Amino acid sequence: MRRKGAATRSRRWIATVTTTTLCFAACAEERSVEAPPPVFDRDVAPVLDRACAPCHTGEAAAAGWRVTTYLDVMTCMGTSSMPAVRPRDAASPILRVLDTESHRDLIGAQERTLLAAWVAAGAPAFRGIVHPADIADPRSAGWHGKVLRDQRWRPMLDANDSNVCGRCHEGSAARPPGVTSAAPGAPACTSCHDQPGGVLACGTCHGNGKVSLAPGDACLFADGGFRAGAHAAHTSAAATAEGGLPCSACHPLPGDEVMSGLHGNGGVEVVFDERIVGPHPSYDRSTGVCAVACHDRGGQRPRPTWNDTTAMRCGDCHGAPPARHYPGTCDSCHAEVDPKGSELTARTLHLNGRVDLGDGSGTCAACHGAANDGWPKTPSHAVHATPTVTTPTACGACHVVPSAVKAAGHLDGVAQVAFSGRAADRGARPTWDGTSCQSVACHGAGLVDPPPVVPVWDDTSGAARACEACHRLPPTGHTASGSCDRAECHGSEVVRSGSVLNISETGKLVHINGTIDVRPP
Repeated sequence: MRRKGAATRSRRWIATVTTTTLCFAACAEERSVEAPPPVFDRDVAPVLDRACAPCHTGEAAAAGWRVTTYLDVMTCMGTSSMPAVRPRDAASPILRVLDTESHRDLIGAQERTLLAAWVAAGAPAFRGIVHPADIADPRSAGWHGKVLRDQRWRPMLDANDSNVCGRCHEGSAARPPGVTSAAPGAPACTSCHDQPGGVLACGTCHGNGKVSLAPGDACLFADGGFRAGAHAAHTSAAATAEGGLPCSACHPLPGDEVMSGLHGNGGVEVVFDERIVGPHPSYDRSTGVCAVACHDRGGQRPRPTWNDTTAMRCGDCHGAPPARHYPGTCDSCHAEVDPKGSELTARTLHLNGRVDLGDGSGTCAACHGAANDGWPKTPSHAVHATPTVTTPTACGACHVVPSAVKAAGHLDGVAQVAFSGRAADRGARPTWDGTSCQSVACHGAGLVDPPPVVPVWDDTSGAARACEACHRLPPTGHTASGSCDRAECHGSEVVRSGSVLNISETGKLVHINGTIDVRPP
């Protein structure tokens, strides 16, 4: 029979052993639950660098996905709208792609298990000591950008804030008095925010770092890239404009201090610049409808909704063609559109605040010439513009030159021919039948010898430019001499090269001028 004291000690020992056993079991279980998950910088990056970097680096990275940095890995892969590490299971793109034929043998089972554990843990960037691991994840509630925004940027800007970033990190906008260097091991803000301006650069908050205009990467930011809406269509070169609109077209710009006034105050201020968007613009926050002159030009969608990213077509802003427009194909007057008015072929003149004809120069050359030369470039026009036998023909010799672009008879789709000037010299009555010119004084009408050649407009053979095309050589009643270059007659006007006669530069001034010029004896 045991003594009471021995029994008591026995119970205490059993209790102690039991308690100790339970403690060890609990500790073992706790260590198993709280075992730190893999992190990007130490565990995952080496695997991706070895297995994925050969194809997923640089500007031409496969599927547009890179493994260069943590944020590169976190963004979308290929055409997927899902971040590479979401959701936190085998359905995430980064794990799914490893089951495809082309990727199945890239990593071993142990590395696959490591990646799966990393994804399941939320894809932490590093093992947090001072900061939680999700401080670098833009989609996390603990992301430093969201934390700073919620505190109106005080830790970044106020040197007296108890959590001021500059106490530990180089590159912050503010550093407490007396702090002269970064904390050991603390990365500089500019190691990620390396664009000009650092943490205060435009692209830090509402761009993608390299581009200083919204939207940000919708795969990285849970709010869809900081309210992306139609920013891409307005701020970047797109199908409708050569370059993007400046931010100041719709928003007040911050001063040199960046985070002040209306900027960075937690709201999005819309204040239009009427010099760009037209008079009396408005924006309805409840519906997202913009009323600006850029769109309201008589088309089918004069007031598009900001979040409607459906591409705007020609007929949405203005008719294609507009009502009561001049006849003819669109490209006959506008240089940057296809004949049907359905697509732009260039964008330099589009959305520039004015209606441009041709190349937009405002001269005759804008539509039917080139550079500073308003002459159309058909072969027969060129012959009249730079003739070899006379001075250049004025446009008014064959056409009524309009006093204004919208003058009657202009822009009607028909080339109006109305002869005057030297074309009607010597009482000639020239006519145009749509193919050829007849009874034109320039070609011999009214001379003793009728012209043997009727010039056909598209005839570029040169037959109509031979001397005999307009008058005989020599003409009827002329002196018997055939030496046209005789000094006493036409010596300085006509020059001979073998059997070929040419009109000299001096001769061009008096040739085809409405009179027969003979040097006095």
